[in-house]
Amino acid sequence: MPVRTAPATPRTPLVIMSTYLILALALGWLIGLPLVLMEAPDRHAAPLDIFFNLFMLSPALAAVAVHVMERRQPAQVLYGHLARTREAEPDADAEHDAEHDSAADVDITTRLRPQTVTDALGITPLRPVSRLISWSVLGILLFFAFSMAALPIGGLLGVYAFDPSMPVFVQDLGQRLGHDPTEFIATGLMVEAGIIFAAAIGFVFLHVGAEIGWRGWFFPRAQLRWGTTRAVLITGAANGLWYAPLLAVGFFYDQADVFQAMGLMIVFCIIIGGVLAWLRMRSGSVWPAAFAQSMITAATILAYWFTSFGEQLDFRQATLQGWSGWLLPAALLGVLLLTRRRSFAPASA
Repeated sequence: MPVRTAPATPRTPLVIMSTYLILALALGWLIGLPLVLMEAPDRHAAPLDIFFNLFMLSPALAAVAVHVMERRQPAQVLYGHLARTREAEPDADAEHDAEHDSAADVDITTRLRPQTVTDALGITPLRPVSRLISWSVLGILLFFAFSMAALPIGGLLGVYAFDPSMPVFVQDLGQRLGHDPTEFIATGLMVEAGIIFAAAIGFVFLHVGAEIGWRGWFFPRAQLRWGTTRAVLITGAANGLWYAPLLAVGFFYDQADVFQAMGLMIVFCIIIGGVLAWLRMRSGSVWPAAFAQSMITAATILAYWFTSFGEQLDFRQATLQGWSGWLLPAALLGVLLLTRRRSFAPASA
């Protein structure tokens, strides 16, 4: 009996990839539609957490549906590209080449086992555990650093009222302690930083549904079909469009109209999504990207700690959501794309 290799990314037919995009967008928009149709007072009274949690799950549901369609495809359709891209043997006549090609095609499709549903969605492999943990820790630390660095950068560029004395944090700490917090600022910072990192770990299951769809199932197949750079652009643009109903009701960019918010979100998803795709490909699973997404949410509080009293945050320009916060992630993504053959190569088994 031939030894079967680890599952490889299949060359999914374009119709199935298109079906995923349609399903992911349709499910997300249908879940968000009731919020769009509600009047503002009703929306504030609605169970927003339920809508948001279901919305975040929609890409995973779409990915499961199209995986069922994908598994019904012949092995030669899904894995024939592996036979076609092997190196030709030297010094063989044409007839022998043809026979060898045919035999190799059959051999390679019988030796490859199809992806399981968890492999296809990027939930597994979970081993080696050291790789999973190290890339997950990197994702958390990297996006904490991005979130933190966005604030002084925004201050330097004049789009964020950066105050390193943290007046809002100090005032809040004093109110909680009931006395002058000066002696406890360092301790308070350590506790609050611990809460941020704990929240990033705890929120991961909220974000993993989106990562399963966009970076888990779709990105590796888009990369195989169109190359890394176009896969980053296509995945990011579709991911940004998916947010349309939430943007329409003021999530993320409440000072922008829906069209400006859509443009901002698409750029955000291309830049940030490109870095998340790197974490997904090099680690072999979606978990590091999901932890990174979770840190983005958990670290939002930093923008309020470091702002001056009475200043209104403009998320279009400041924090990791705004253009000033994209500069560092965009620089990293540029380097990764310049070295894309190595940087985005799938993790070895």
